[in-house]
Amino acid sequence: MPERLKRVRLFIPIMLLLGLACGPCNLLSRQSPTPPRPIVVSTEAAGQLESRIQQALGGPSQQQFILQMTDTEATSLLNKELAKYGESPVTMPVVWFTKGKIYATGRLVNVVPIATDFSMIASSRIQDGKVSIKIEQLSAGDVPLPSSVLNMISQSINETVSELQLQVDVTDLEILEGEAIIRGVRQ
Repeated sequence: MPERLKRVRLFIPIMLLLGLACGPCNLLSRQSPTPPRPIVVSTEAAGQLESRIQQALGGPSQQQFILQMTDTEATSLLNKELAKYGESPVTMPVVWFTKGKIYATGRLVNVVPIATDFSMIASSRIQDGKVSIKIEQLSAGDVPLPSSVLNMISQSINETVSELQLQVDVTDLEILEGEAIIRGVRQ
């Protein structure tokens, strides 16, 4: 009986310490965001968005454009582009737009010793005629990444987005329920 009492006395403080250590940062109860609607990856949706991008960005300079994309189209195109890379660090990405934010989930592979799910919440704005993305939250598994990492990843994404926005001046960006709308002028 004394041996069992020793184990209980050791077990209770350990559980309290774990609860206190993990409780405030929600590591035990953290839930990844999930899309509020079904998002099905399809080559047709990816093709539709690619066509709309070419249509919006091709054409005479000083002409206005409007580019609309749905959750399904953005997710499908992202999956199509990542499939081109043999060892992409991200698999099964899902992107959706809601409440003025951009959400993404997926699986990280070849980055950490074991494959793990990730979730991200980002906001966007227009800065100097370009879309600027700011990652507000990012977690790998249940572990939130520090703000310094978020800033570094945001900067990398913005540099990539800036390179993709050649010859356009973005004037407006709306993140609505299930779609994003980008307005601008071709340069």
